[in-house]
Amino acid sequence: MNDHLFPGVPLVVIYNNLEVFYRFLSRGGDESFLLARRCHGDRALFWLRPDKLLFVTMPIPLAAYMAARTGYSQTRICSPSRPSYHLSRDILSDERLVGEILEYAGSERVIQLVPYATTPEFLLLADRLNSEYGLTVLLPESPLPGMLWLRDYVDTKSGFRTLASQWVDDPARLLPFGVVCRERSAAAQAVRSFWSAGKACVIKADGGESGLGTMILQPGDYPSFEDLQTGLQANLFLENDLVVVDEYIPSADQLSPSLELLIPAPGCGQPQITYLSQQLFVGFGQFDGVIISRELAERPWYPRLARQGLVFADRLQKMGYVGHFDLDVVVDQFDNPWLLEVNSRRTGGTHVHELACTLFGPDYLEQVTLLSHNRMPSGCVGQVDCLVDTIGDLMYPMQSNRWGVVVTISSSLELGEFGCILVAPTTADAFTLQQELVSRLAG
Repeated sequence: MNDHLFPGVPLVVIYNNLEVFYRFLSRGGDESFLLARRCHGDRALFWLRPDKLLFVTMPIPLAAYMAARTGYSQTRICSPSRPSYHLSRDILSDERLVGEILEYAGSERVIQLVPYATTPEFLLLADRLNSEYGLTVLLPESPLPGMLWLRDYVDTKSGFRTLASQWVDDPARLLPFGVVCRERSAAAQAVRSFWSAGKACVIKADGGESGLGTMILQPGDYPSFEDLQTGLQANLFLENDLVVVDEYIPSADQLSPSLELLIPAPGCGQPQITYLSQQLFVGFGQFDGVIISRELAERPWYPRLARQGLVFADRLQKMGYVGHFDLDVVVDQFDNPWLLEVNSRRTGGTHVHELACTLFGPDYLEQVTLLSHNRMPSGCVGQVDCLVDTIGDLMYPMQSNRWGVVVTISSSLELGEFGCILVAPTTADAFTLQQELVSRLAG
């Protein structure tokens, strides 16, 4: 699992997700979007190997308890006393946090630094640790500074569409027909064209995240063109951005897989598939978690998806990309995979996959299914102690069994929710465990 890391070199992890999404999430005018994403740093406890120094925006309330139960007690966790939305900057401006890194580097004064996503702020942190503090900083999951534009470009809907249309085997059968509009008024006219042809369409912000602001529009959803324009103008997530209008691909089973791949640094190997998952959503299109099971790779659409994913990874590697990315897909009623977008960073299931590798080894799919949620309603449970009292006997490992609930996000309890991974022998067992969990919380 960690073949791309440097053996024996101290590992420092930075969960800097808000550096990537702050501007986009701020469009919604609702602080709760930012608060919820800030809590997601809890998941990084289960990234990579247990022996690491982890920086998150806010403390993880249940960290010690879950680390002891899952074997991650070697992970040291730090957070800034005055957090902002730019964790890399917070670290640089806090002598205590820089001191933690210097101490962890040891006498060799070498570290490897892994982020949620490579950003200008993260690269500045790496540069300053080298130039001002004399550390040798290795970046096994980051492109060179001159290639940061590529990470940002492929992460947009329009950038992905441009590259994929040149790289995939058969664009007409793998990419939904779509157009990129300069503004919402032009997008409304594009929607009208889809409707005139009797087709539904999907509206997305070019730089969107987790499905926020995405709209499925069926012919007749708005009584007039003026009402359609008003509806798009009210969508704040489309503001000051390109707007992508894609043909809607129906899926009888609501099947939306995601294939994650890892591109190692130059000279460190070929791209490899890390995991395949089925995405889970809350409401319309808001990402909530994944299911990772051996059954997915047995579906008839998977070989074609895997082939296209590796082609895409090979081309990105040749252009200078380094790090994780996933390819989000919808599978139609004829078992055809349609490629939708790329997320050029560690993704919503990376912690699930890496936890499973740590607990069960690289062949974990032969042993377990994993079902994850980022936003499980906590009912009347609002405190960590109460959560442990309520579901403690369901937590991994349950009695003598190597399955159970792993709490992955506990800092969001004050918002009435938490994150978890349900580990079970089969998919059916995972959903049975989920029913018991929901019942406990409701009671």
